[in-house]
Amino acid sequence: MKEIVGGSAALVVQRDDLPLVRRSGKSMETQPSIGTPPRVATLEIVEARCGPGDGPPSKASSDTQAASGAAALSCWLRIKCKSGEELCLEGQGTTEELAIEQALAPLCMRPFQVESARVIEQTDGQLQALVAVSAAPTGSGQSERAGVGRNIAGQRDMALIVATLRAVSHAGLLRAAYRANNQKVFRGWSRELIEELSEVFRLPTLDRWQQLEAEGLALETINRVASAAVLTAVNHPRPDSILSLFDTSAWLFDSRGQRRAAYTDTDLWLAWYPGIDNDDLTVDEVISSMPAAPESKIPWIVKLFENPDSWIRFRGAVDLEDHDVMHVLLGRGLQDQDEAFVLGFAMGTAKRVSRWQYWVFKFVLARLYPEPYRIPKFLQPAFDLGVKCGQATGSKNLYRQPLKQLRSLTLREARQQAGIDLQVVRQFYEREQQQIPFTIASLRLP
Repeated sequence: MKEIVGGSAALVVQRDDLPLVRRSGKSMETQPSIGTPPRVATLEIVEARCGPGDGPPSKASSDTQAASGAAALSCWLRIKCKSGEELCLEGQGTTEELAIEQALAPLCMRPFQVESARVIEQTDGQLQALVAVSAAPTGSGQSERAGVGRNIAGQRDMALIVATLRAVSHAGLLRAAYRANNQKVFRGWSRELIEELSEVFRLPTLDRWQQLEAEGLALETINRVASAAVLTAVNHPRPDSILSLFDTSAWLFDSRGQRRAAYTDTDLWLAWYPGIDNDDLTVDEVISSMPAAPESKIPWIVKLFENPDSWIRFRGAVDLEDHDVMHVLLGRGLQDQDEAFVLGFAMGTAKRVSRWQYWVFKFVLARLYPEPYRIPKFLQPAFDLGVKCGQATGSKNLYRQPLKQLRSLTLREARQQAGIDLQVVRQFYEREQQQIPFTIASLRLP
């Protein structure tokens, strides 16, 4: 059901999932200046207008309107991307929400549709828009990608446009160039949070849009908390103690309060951790759970020192597949501290490592490697302990063994064949926890 109240400039849309909220038909003339530009993900909305013939329509859209004979509404907006590039987007439609859909379509990896939209006048005269969207169905049944967005603005069209863009972002429909990192993981956490709160408070089953609205609020809160943590870390005078400011036990315990021996059911590479109490799993099973590394090209300097085919490689260099197997055999995650230990362990198993190569590689790790490959000085004790552990364990020249051939074995069999003595490894993990306290990588060690 769709209804127009007070003319096209006061359109209120309803489909059976959200209650209709009526408002008086006030003049909704848009203003060229919108104050501080609103932001959604990595996008900044510099200017936005929606109404009968509003904005600078293109000839193509004008021809479409003339051919259809319909009195189309126009949506026009100017957006600034994180790269600094500005985009001018335009859409036309017989209703306001259709015009907005068409204008925002170039930002999305799939077509979407506005399921419902409502505008509520606040006591201070501001207007709140609540918009629900879903990906256009490609087959039978409902689309799994859907979201609800909110926004408050002084102008109605701005409130609707930004709320729609927030809903698209919450649904995970933005193209990679426009979305923020880790949102897939954050959406999963938001969903789990709402489900667990519903169970705690014994709430009646929420309908689809109530669930998505609640998840959207949780997602925005998680993003605020994550952003605050990042800002605190960047500005903190002692980065080596930054994790002592937060309750890192959230990474170590599940929702029931039980300590995690491993955490492989996650898409967040910072959280992934295989542990060593997994003898009966195959190496391949654990590697298959490993999240994809962040999208970035491996710098030439990393290849220079860590590629086994490089003429200047360090002692212990292995290819990426063997490196992943080594992470699993040692039960290490993917954080900088874990990488430092694994790199050190590979070097230590070489047995014959000159002191100059040892110190030069530490210098390269701390000073020459770019982020996110750099291992800061306060985490380098993990590298030192990794070298000593590699020397103390039964492994010899492990970097020369084709570790990828162990993937079909159980971890018990693979560790035995690789000569990794877990009793020795556990002793070095205890020392690591003492030398590098409070970090997540240390706290989750056995």
